[in-house]
Amino acid sequence: MKTNKHMDIEKKFPNGFTSWHETHFEVVQAITLIAQQDEPYGIVAETQEQVGMGGLYELAHKLTNEFEHQFAGHEWDGEFFDTIEEWLAEKLA
Repeated sequence: MKTNKHMDIEKKFPNGFTSWHETHFEVVQAITLIAQQDEPYGIVAETQEQVGMGGLYELAHKLTNEFEHQFAGHEWDGEFFDTIEEWLAEKLA
């Protein structure tokens, strides 16, 4: 039987912490690349302008959780990077 603590961890990290951590890295990298452009665009520019760096931290956390929950239980077979790249391009446009 799973304990409440274990169930709480599964809610936060439906694919495990390692998957969440790897996804978070990719999300932060994509946000950073946009934020450092001469003319940032999309939700990154809007967030940075309205609430600054703290807003970008929250955006990265939100997007990481959204991706991890959308793909909960998915068994990656070499397509993770293509999938997250396409997903982020859509979300950050």
